[in-house]
Amino acid sequence: MKKPNRIVLICVLALILAALACQFPGRVELTATLSTQPPLEETTEPPLEETAVPPLEETAEPSPTETIVETETHTPTTSPTVAPTETEVPPLATPFFTNPIIYTIAMFTPTRGWAVTRDQNHLLVTEDGGHSWLEVTPAALGTLPPGSSSFGIQPFFMNQDIAWLIANTAGSANLFHTRDGGQTWMTLSPPFENAVLTFLDQNLGYALVSLDVGAGSHYVAIFRTLNSGETWTMVFTHEPGTTQSLPHGGMKKGIVFHGVDNGWIWGVIPADDEFYLFKTADGGATWAQVTDISLPWVTGGNILDISGLFFVNPNTAFMLVRAYLPDGDIQLLIYRSTDYGQTWAFQNAMQDSQAMDFISPDEGWIASDTTLYHSVDGGITWSAMATSGISAGEVLLKVDFVDSLHGWVVSIPDEMTWEPLKLYRTIDGGASWELLLP
Repeated sequence: MKKPNRIVLICVLALILAALACQFPGRVELTATLSTQPPLEETTEPPLEETAVPPLEETAEPSPTETIVETETHTPTTSPTVAPTETEVPPLATPFFTNPIIYTIAMFTPTRGWAVTRDQNHLLVTEDGGHSWLEVTPAALGTLPPGSSSFGIQPFFMNQDIAWLIANTAGSANLFHTRDGGQTWMTLSPPFENAVLTFLDQNLGYALVSLDVGAGSHYVAIFRTLNSGETWTMVFTHEPGTTQSLPHGGMKKGIVFHGVDNGWIWGVIPADDEFYLFKTADGGATWAQVTDISLPWVTGGNILDISGLFFVNPNTAFMLVRAYLPDGDIQLLIYRSTDYGQTWAFQNAMQDSQAMDFISPDEGWIASDTTLYHSVDGGITWSAMATSGISAGEVLLKVDFVDSLHGWVVSIPDEMTWEPLKLYRTIDGGASWELLLP
């Protein structure tokens, strides 16, 4: 009986050992799990926060909080950068000019453009089509010299942002240049004063400088700049007692260049009651008179004066000749060139016309006494516009269009009354007008 009992005990012991052997792996696995997690919580996490933040942001739950914190700390960094730009916007940085008396207007878009007050003391800009105006006259212009009532500012506008300005007062030799619509100005010191400016781009420009006037003669010099007016080179000057390609005689009134070398100077010879036009093909060094401009009638007793010359595209230009007739009438003779200013064809003559503007080789407007005319064939024929909104009898002095719809005119109550100067705007090509000033 004892032998079987031993066998039974041995079997029972074997079963117990087997059971224990099966339990130990589970206990070891549990121990490993318990012993591995605390190191992650206590020792591994700090290194991840310091050196491995990106993986935590991508996979760990706290990463959205960390990402938001970084964004919030970055925003204050960018805000100071944006703020100065916002303060440079004209309505914020530039004072409003209340009820200006505007005589000259130069718009470049339906909303943005420039204006000069009638006294030529203030330069203005608009960003809302002329409803409000902002003062951008260079502060460095200073105060008026003793005995002067006007700076006589003469600007040249390239577009709504880029402009040059010179004050034609005695002793004023500064030239001002802006590239941000008049918010800031560079003060330049050219080797001349009392000049008429013309620029082809933001770098290349010319200046027609008056040297001396007397006894029917007008001595001038011509300067060229290649760096926006910072430095100038004289390309032509009159020398007393010499004969030159650009004659001493006659008043030189304007200059325009179209291309680096091709330019025109126009003027009038009061003693002969004639106008003249000279052209250069070498950047102003030498000049030749343009003589093939035909006149529509016998000019005996008439006083002729070129009042403007401008290009509307690389090939097409318009020239305006004002004819003062013996009976007191004034005719505006319209010429057009379609070959880069080589030849000029007479288009038409408009009575009592003050100003003209073309936006293309074909479409233009002309202010003629109390009527606004419109042409779509390059000035050959003109049709009167209704101009609803402009009081009957008002005389139109200036006209400026930027496209077929948006335009502006300056008017006076009648020929004898210059107060008040009024500014109107159209958005339908001139059929109806809105009074902007006063």
